[in-house]
Amino acid sequence: MAAGELPPPVCGEYDVVVCGAGPAGAAAAIAAGRLGRRVLLADMQSQVGGLIASYGIGTFGDSPGGPIFDELIERLQAIGAAHLLENPERYYPPGRWRCGTAATSAVLLEMLREAGVELLLMTVAESAWLADGAVAGVTIVNKAGRSLVRARVVIDCTADADIAASAGTPFVQGDPEDGRIQQSAFRAGIEGVDAGRLPPPQELEALCRAAVASGQITPPDAIFGIHAECFPFSRQSGALELGAWELRGIDPTDPCQTTEALAQCQLAALQIVRFLRERVPGGESARLTRFPAAPGTRESRRIVGRYTVTREDVLSGAKFDDGVTPAWFFLDLHDPPPGTSTPFALEFVQQNRPRPGDWYEIPYRCLLPIEPPGLLVAGRCISCDRPAQGSLRVIPTCIFLGHAAGTAAARAIEADVHPHELDGVALKREVMGDWRP
Repeated sequence: MAAGELPPPVCGEYDVVVCGAGPAGAAAAIAAGRLGRRVLLADMQSQVGGLIASYGIGTFGDSPGGPIFDELIERLQAIGAAHLLENPERYYPPGRWRCGTAATSAVLLEMLREAGVELLLMTVAESAWLADGAVAGVTIVNKAGRSLVRARVVIDCTADADIAASAGTPFVQGDPEDGRIQQSAFRAGIEGVDAGRLPPPQELEALCRAAVASGQITPPDAIFGIHAECFPFSRQSGALELGAWELRGIDPTDPCQTTEALAQCQLAALQIVRFLRERVPGGESARLTRFPAAPGTRESRRIVGRYTVTREDVLSGAKFDDGVTPAWFFLDLHDPPPGTSTPFALEFVQQNRPRPGDWYEIPYRCLLPIEPPGLLVAGRCISCDRPAQGSLRVIPTCIFLGHAAGTAAARAIEADVHPHELDGVALKREVMGDWRP
């Protein structure tokens, strides 16, 4: 806020305001609400769940998710919306969960309501509001206009550290050497193709090459993993990749880059449907059925916190007195060259995670920006180096981090201290409880 500028009108006062209703944000709000705090959860989407709802991510990586995650899975199983994927060589026990995305969003909403959390959807958490050098609220924007929500503690779960960045928290982004970031993803729904009637791979590739050469199909500029000259045919799979594309070099904090990438992908999907119907046997009934509500981003800002979890911490199974979140997912960087990307060989997965039966811990200090006070951060944008972020960004770990942040906010208010003054050792005992691998 500029000097002399008046704050917007106050629309509410809360103990805790959580910005972003993705896995971390929903868990943070549930945890704080269950501890008796008055909580507001704000999100720009029309559903809770973040990329679960907006992008349709329904496979939850094999890593501990904590009590809120376990409860979520139990509720989803009870309505037939979750089943376990077992692969003992590649996944740590018990395996990965595949869950219905709409059901997951609805169950999280149910848990939020039961915890007494107040919710504002279709609302952008615009920026932090500071008083006496500490975060004391958030400016929000929605159809009612621009207003201020006061809070004793704010938790940034925007995935991109938007609130922390607006508060002046230092952050880093991308590879420290060349700035590259993990690929984003785009998923379209193209249905009605009779796979049994499609031409063989060599003919499919030739058809796609001709369509690209003639201008009937224009590949997205950022396409990765599929050669642009034969898009959407993948030489790797020997098949058409009709609606799941990786995009390199898209900065999710740059609205111009993101908009252009989305527009190119949407138009390419439309062109592909026309191409299938006009040129490809088996594609005569192809139809375009859906687009994601948001791109599938994996990486953006990472705050500079009071500790930075590192690649070495992950691989060595580092433990901490204030280690509030255990994890064991591998260093999963969907990375353009010179990095390593999918598909990952089994040997790579096994060599880039803690040894079997072990885990690493994420310290509470990683959720605490070095400045300003009054703010917690949870989710993929906590204080970590880039390789570690490739491990801790998965949904179960983000839920566990949110649980820790919400609990910390509630306990800090109870003790009348800023979150950074809270006893991290005691917080670990409360959050981890009797957890064992």
